[in-house]
Amino acid sequence: MLPLLAFLASASAQLALASPHTLPSTTPSADPAAVASIRAGHHDCPHCNLAGADLTNTCVKHGNVQGAKFDDAKLVLMCMSYADFRGASFRHADLGGANLAHAKVDGADFTGADLSITSIRGTDLSRAHGLTQVQLDAACADAQTKVPAGLKAKTCS
Repeated sequence: MLPLLAFLASASAQLALASPHTLPSTTPSADPAAVASIRAGHHDCPHCNLAGADLTNTCVKHGNVQGAKFDDAKLVLMCMSYADFRGASFRHADLGGANLAHAKVDGADFTGADLSITSIRGTDLSRAHGLTQVQLDAACADAQTKVPAGLKAKTCS
C-alpha cells in the first residue's frame, strides 16, 4: 500500500507542475498601456494588442480600433457600436452581451468568438471571417444586418 501512495503523491506533484496555469501562454498578453487607455475611456486604439484583456463594460463607441487584436479577450457588455474594427481579430473572444451594432468589421476575424446575445444590428458582417451559423444563432440581428453567403442572421425583438 505504501508504494501506491508514494506513486500517487509523485503523480499528483507532476500534474501540478504541468498545470495549464503554470505553462507559458500561447496568446501574447495585452499591452498594459492600451488596456489602460481603453479603460480610461479613450475610444481610439488602432492596431493595439488587447489580446487576453478583460474589457468588460468598457466603451469604444465610434472609435478607431482598426487592426486591433482582441484574441481571447473578455469583451462582455462592451459598447462597440459604430466603431471601426476593420481587420481586427476577435479569435476566441467573449463578446457576450456586447453591442456591435453598426460597426465596421470588414476583414475582422471572429473564429471561435462567443457572440451570445451580442447585438449585430445594422452591421455588415459579409466580409468578416470565421463566422459560423451557431455564432449567428446566438447573436441578435435586424433586417439591416448582412452576413456571409450561406449564413443567416437571427433577428431579435
